[in-house]
Amino acid sequence: MAFLFSLMACTKNPSPAKVTITPLQTRINSDSNLSFYHRLIIQANETGLLADNFVTLLIPTNKAFQNAGYTQNTIDSLLSSQADAIVRYLFIPSALHIPVADISAYTPYTTLSGNPVYEMSDGQKIWFNGAGAIQDTARTGNAIIYRLDRVLPPSSDSLNHFLDGDTTLSFLAEAFRQTHIYDSLLLSGGSYTILAPVNSAFRNAGYDSLPDIDSANLDSLIRLVNYHTVTGVYFTNTLEAQTSLMTRTGGTITVSKQNGQLQFMGNGNTTPALFLSGNQVAGKTIIVQRISQLLLP
Repeated sequence: MAFLFSLMACTKNPSPAKVTITPLQTRINSDSNLSFYHRLIIQANETGLLADNFVTLLIPTNKAFQNAGYTQNTIDSLLSSQADAIVRYLFIPSALHIPVADISAYTPYTTLSGNPVYEMSDGQKIWFNGAGAIQDTARTGNAIIYRLDRVLPPSSDSLNHFLDGDTTLSFLAEAFRQTHIYDSLLLSGGSYTILAPVNSAFRNAGYDSLPDIDSANLDSLIRLVNYHTVTGVYFTNTLEAQTSLMTRTGGTITVSKQNGQLQFMGNGNTTPALFLSGNQVAGKTIIVQRISQLLLP
């Protein structure tokens, strides 16, 4: 018995398992210009995404977060689900080696959220959803990092889902419900950009309430919604390069930029509609850009 106790006393506890820090973790943890993203991925409880895999991370710089109104406290106060929606939309489960070549058209890549992020190169710069990107050349193992100069809004699963959740676009949401145009967009199989008038734009045009949308002449409402639906994928950087846009029913909208302000003119407008905000991916084939007034055919 004494011999057994002596053996037990001499037995050493096993050493704790060694924790391996990946190159990607090291990069995110140590780069002071990416500290907002570091806090975001912790808040999202998604540090497991920093394994040494062949993936692509789109990471807004601290300045990009600050320009979008984020502080460290606001990131820390996000719900885990809110932070997770941002992180997953900025994560592509494949390694993208993108040359800075003049492609001049956006290509969709499926993100971890299931919805696409769009990328293009113009011969000088790489863009994701209208945000300028610079490839991080520091070693990150198998992963590739692109630093973004803007925060990309998380994608929505569909246009209806996005409109229902945006109280500034409730009049437009009602117009889509009344006309059932979204259903025909899905059936068409094409890609579209919605120039989305905010609620005040509808009120200024005489639609004082949602019941006014419901009681409007259906043919006129269909023509109005179709006129705000542009064929093709356009983010702000490609909109700035246009002089006109083609609507899904063959109409045209004039595009210009005055004093740094992107603006749009319908055939029946006397003053331009101003770009307000956007670059919002709503589903797999639709981009939403908010504008200040209705465009008239």
